[in-house]
Amino acid sequence: PPSLGNSLKRLDNMGFQNVYVVEGYVCKGGNIRIIKTHNSDWGVFAENDSATAFINVGTSKTRPTYQEVDKMLDDKGISLKYARDIGLAPKI
Repeated sequence: PPSLGNSLKRLDNMGFQNVYVVEGYVCKGGNIRIIKTHNSDWGVFAENDSATAFINVGTSKTRPTYQEVDKMLDDKGISLKYARDIGLAPKI
């Protein structure tokens, strides 16, 4: 059976473009969301420490790599979550 990876490659080869994408992963111990709509740059958001909202930490013309997101967090002064949790760094 065809794999998801092969299906995505075939769609890419046909010129398919996503119109709305939301991806999530963990960086520096905190939840990250990257969002893209058909007419915008990629937006990068970090969940605050209360888990009540996401704050904008940057944008990118292309899908940002993990390393680029890590740098965006550094540039905003956002440190490792465990350090924020035990009081070694400011909360977000």
